[in-house]
Amino acid sequence: MANQHFGNIGDVWKHVVLAEVLEREPPAWYAETHAGSGAYAVVRSGGREYGFLRFLEVAPRFPVLARSRYRAIAASYVESDGGLYPGSALLAMTMLGDASSYLLCDQDPGSVADLNGWSRELGLHNCEVAETDGMAAVAARLDGEPRRPALVHIDPFDRHARAPGGYSALDLAARVADSGTGLVYWYGYEEHGAQGRAHKQLGDLTGAPLWCGEVTVTGANDSLGDLDHSATLCTFGIILANLQEDTARACAALGNALSHAYADAVLPDGAPGDLAFTSNTSVEHGQHP
Repeated sequence: MANQHFGNIGDVWKHVVLAEVLEREPPAWYAETHAGSGAYAVVRSGGREYGFLRFLEVAPRFPVLARSRYRAIAASYVESDGGLYPGSALLAMTMLGDASSYLLCDQDPGSVADLNGWSRELGLHNCEVAETDGMAAVAARLDGEPRRPALVHIDPFDRHARAPGGYSALDLAARVADSGTGLVYWYGYEEHGAQGRAHKQLGDLTGAPLWCGEVTVTGANDSLGDLDHSATLCTFGIILANLQEDTARACAALGNALSHAYADAVLPDGAPGDLAFTSNTSVEHGQHP
């Protein structure tokens, strides 16, 4: 299992937005650069108690969150035998079914095997699971895919890392945006004061208008790393490109509701766990129109 930190608050924001995008604009072709496993056995931790477990507990009190597809799907898997948390690829496969084709990439053999198992269980006929560098595989596929509704989800471990001669996550996000393909780009920062940085970095690389929604854990501090690495992210965000304005507005509504739902939350170390949400849209062209 490549992702030891599944189900944290960063996952919640990533998955609630991804599910909203998939519901509103279901693609004919869906790709992930870092797919991870399909599902993860629920093991309690401070990060998960603060993350998806709290979300499922409080979401019914907030209409925008209560009716989200993420909530419905996550709850169904968590309540299944043994209790599972669905990763982003399984969310997509569950929502899109056999109406879409897939390219799901990960370099962890265990994750690849798990994704293949879920593909078979869901009866998908056009699901390619590749044990390879997802950035290179998706970039190559962009050149060969026919023009049709498509969505690429980029979820890097390191925004700037790249294979020799290959793409960084930022480079690929810019290429996806410039191609006219739908983009969901997730990132996280452990250091304070990083708000808006990824939006500016990507905006400097593409001429496509971008929507950015960021969530900041206002009480996060350096001691969190000693307690539970999965709770250390101070700021995490999603950048969307080539999607409808109504979709971005719906994602902003989810961010505001998530902030309200965590107004009285407490972090694993006892510090206040309030969430601050901000969103903005770039309309100026970057350096490469």
